[in-house]
Amino acid sequence: MPEARLPNRLLNIGAALSLTLCVAVLVLWARSYRTCDALVRPSSPGDRLCITSEFGVLVFEVEGPLRGSVLPTWEYFDTPLPRRWPVRTGRFGFEAYRGRVSHFVRLPPSAVWGVAVPHGCAALLLAALPAWGLVRHRRGLTRRRRREQGLCDRCGYDLRATPGHCPECGPPAAGA
Repeated sequence: MPEARLPNRLLNIGAALSLTLCVAVLVLWARSYRTCDALVRPSSPGDRLCITSEFGVLVFEVEGPLRGSVLPTWEYFDTPLPRRWPVRTGRFGFEAYRGRVSHFVRLPPSAVWGVAVPHGCAALLLAALPAWGLVRHRRGLTRRRRREQGLCDRCGYDLRATPGHCPECGPPAAGA
């Protein structure tokens, strides 16, 4: 019996994680028109993985290494911010791009690759597993209730007159 519970437990854990991420995406979506949230992680010396939420889209970006070194002294330069917006969005708000980005005026640009995904699409995708789990749970409750009442758990036909056989959906009766 413990082996049979493992897939259900994994489904529940996956649904809980997916629902948590869905709520996080919805919060980021609401914040994205007022502020920019960015999560940056160096993948190797000089390379960066960047996840940004702004202007209604999630942007997943990989940036190549910086060539050269930043000067250790103060330097002023005027630059428009944010640096890569507005992103041209393709059909339905998606965009995949490749280009170059400059962080400092005196350094050559570094390569950047990215994908922009609308928050709504990410939220729908993340909500699919919890919704499927909820429907699956509801069907299980319906089957159990029908079985307890002496009904066929597939079609709901009253099986008291024909135990072991459901004349509605065929022999043998489900749940009999």
